[in-house]
Amino acid sequence: MGSSRRAYDLLRGYVNHHMDRIRDLDSDAAAREELNASLSPGGVDAAPTTQAPSAEPINQQEIARKILGVPEGAPFTDVRRAYERLSKRSDPAKFVVGTEERRLSEELHARIETAYRILSAEVPAVEKRFNNLEID
Repeated sequence: MGSSRRAYDLLRGYVNHHMDRIRDLDSDAAAREELNASLSPGGVDAAPTTQAPSAEPINQQEIARKILGVPEGAPFTDVRRAYERLSKRSDPAKFVVGTEERRLSEELHARIETAYRILSAEVPAVEKRFNNLEID
């Protein structure tokens, strides 16, 4: 097996691994919503106007941390490093156009971008510039 084929297979495995991990996060959120709906006064068959009580609200920052693989309270530099590492490895340009791997890497890349945007929104702009060594 050539080295380029091996590298391609490694990247494909990496993308598939992280997509499976993110799908597990999505299924957990869906299961939590279904549980909340069943615990509502009207049950699952309740009218659509009935709002289910949120026993445990879905925390976007918690999900974003799980996607990037950083613990709660991690400094911005760790979040940025995790984002850069995942973003490089899931770059859709590394896969052949029209393949399933390309589609998965595009979806994974979009999720990583969203997670980074959510976690970086709470960081002041001055700190972002300082950490990135940007000057006005």
